[in-house]
Parts: sequence; structure tokens; C-alpha cells
Amino acid sequence: MKKILTAISALLLIGAFAFAEGSMKADDFEQNESITEKVEANGFALIASKENDMRVKSSKKVAPDGASFMQRIETRGKMKGGARMITFSAKKGETITVYGNSGSKTDPRDILIQTAKGKTIKTFSGKIYTAEVSIGEVVAPEDGEYRVCSSSGGVYIYGITVK
Repeated sequence: MKKILTAISALLLIGAFAFAEGSMKADDFEQNESITEKVEANGFALIASKENDMRVKSSKKVAPDGASFMQRIETRGKMKGGARMITFSAKKGETITVYGNSGSKTDPRDILIQTAKGKTIKTFSGKIYTAEVSIGEVVAPEDGEYRVCSSSGGVYIYGITVK
């Protein structure tokens, strides 16, 4: 009986790591005027520093696919000094979906989905923040860590799904 339970436990453990599936909404984080360190929720991490902080603010939005959000993560600028990014894991073949907008009311800004080493695997234009939520999707090319950031000014991230 003990061998059977051990075998079942091992299979469940292997199954749990077969996919990195998960999701994050800005709603999962507490509203904050200035995030200056790593903050985690649901396997996703906001990476910020005192010099390159981020914010979580109230912002009601509905994406074209029906996803709804009550808050946004503000990067407050492009990735700099290893900060102002959101990190997470994905397995090869999983679809990474990012919901975001430009932090500007006049200019769209690019939102990047990158490997942990900085290779950009998807760039999509974040519409001005008063517009509907922009959606960027890409299939993970390999198992590993990924990040979402801006290539120029601040962007708003409403959510990320991996499935």
C-alpha cells in the first residue's frame, strides 16, 4: 500500500510541474503608491527598486475578449537596472497573453514579452491608456522564465495568462 501511495504522489507531483499554467491580474496585488522591491502573487513577480519603482492603481477596464480588470500595474518607465518588469514561468508550447496599454494619453508604446535573457519574442503596441485594452499573445518557445516590460516609457499591465 505504501508503494502505491508513493507512486501516486510521484505522478501527481510530475503532473503539477508539466505545465506552468497560471494567471495574474493587477487586481491580485494591493494598491500601492510606490513598489520598491520584488512583490509576488500567483507565481508572478513585480520587479522594482527604489530608483525604478512601480505602482498598482485603480483602473476599471474590459478587454475586447471580455476579460475585466479593476486595477493596473504601472511600470513608470522602461525596464532599467533589472527593474520595472513582471516575471513568470512558462513551458514550451504554452500561450502567453498580456493585457496592457501605453501609460501615455497621446502616444502608443511598445510592450515586450521577453525571455529572462532579454530576447524579445513578441512586441505589441499598447494603445493610449484611454483606449480599450491591447492584447499581445505569443507561444513560449521553450521552458523557462519570461518577463514583460516596456521598450520606452511607462506602460500599464492589467493581466497576464499562461496556458
